[in-house]
Amino acid sequence: MISIQGSNSSEKPLKANILPCRIKYTGPAASSRRLWNPISEPAKDTKDSNTTVETHTSYFRGRKLAGTKLVVPDGYQGRVLNAPSNELLTGNQKREILYQDDEEEDDGEIEEATQWTTASSFSEIMVWGHELAVDGTQDGVIKGLEEWMEMSNTLNGYEGV
Repeated sequence: MISIQGSNSSEKPLKANILPCRIKYTGPAASSRRLWNPISEPAKDTKDSNTTVETHTSYFRGRKLAGTKLVVPDGYQGRVLNAPSNELLTGNQKREILYQDDEEEDDGEIEEATQWTTASSFSEIMVWGHELAVDGTQDGVIKGLEEWMEMSNTLNGYEGV
């Protein structure tokens, strides 16, 4: 069984970003405004001239990115978790351990309780796409999050969000 220890309420929420590239690093990054400076601004909706839609633009390594903001729905919490470990492991070692745990078959043994700690929280996730905002009907990240929330609602008996 996995339990999650609550967060320190005085911590500043993080801004979660999913970039359309592979970065061989896991963890916080000290970024400067010169390297990462997303801009959000209102723009007229092309379908309806009376409404405005917020656009999100940034540049990463010289390439233009367009963002789609996903807000964590009411009743859910976005958290960054630290796995329990007495050893200091690198990000690759942690992923390898998680991958090996997924492959192990259940032998009917009783699992020990594992307590994860909350490093920080977030209330929205920005999903970035190359040049254009990602299409929610086609993007695997957005579809996966929506399907997971729908399944969670069904399993927990919540009304549709």
